[in-house]
Amino acid sequence: MADSARVLPSKVLRIYQEIDQKTARLQVAFGLLCSPLCGACCDNPEVEATVLEILPLAEEVYRRKEEETVFFVLEEKRNLGDFRCMLYRPNPGFPGTGRCSYYEIRPLVCRLFGFAFRRNKFGNLEFSACKVMRERTPEAVHRAEIGVSQGSDVPVYQESFMRIASMDSAIGYRRLPVNLALKEALERLYWRTRGFDKCEMKSKKANI
Repeated sequence: MADSARVLPSKVLRIYQEIDQKTARLQVAFGLLCSPLCGACCDNPEVEATVLEILPLAEEVYRRKEEETVFFVLEEKRNLGDFRCMLYRPNPGFPGTGRCSYYEIRPLVCRLFGFAFRRNKFGNLEFSACKVMRERTPEAVHRAEIGVSQGSDVPVYQESFMRIASMDSAIGYRRLPVNLALKEALERLYWRTRGFDKCEMKSKKANI
């Protein structure tokens, strides 16, 4: 299991790179862009992610040696009842704007938000543009909607999610509030890279 903890983040990242390439082509082809410093999606307290899709981010937290700070902030936000992503840095005085402190390593849900397509109940692709994008760049959204009907290669959320989730079904399918997913990913990565599993952790606690 320790090997999985080391290998999984890099496998997830490879899929993210493929998604980024598709998203970049989508942006160029149809002129789709987020508004500068827009943080409307990050400001949403209902964002969810899986532990698996957030593993690369957890690995980066350890690489930067910021795990103690992250754990402290996660606990502080939980106590305050603030469920917005703890990695989001809003701009004071400018509601709805800000930045992600781990943008390059953000999880799937954040990576595809505003740029992904979904399959409806009939199996047809539909563009899942965000509300802000629809309001500010309706022409670009319309071009994307037409483009997919003409066979453009676009990132599809369900397919991307399943590719990642199938790597480890134990942590790949269960969606959690983003801060909780990050906390579990950090804990899992910490123990699994040291050769412990949950049973061993419980056994050690019982013997203290």
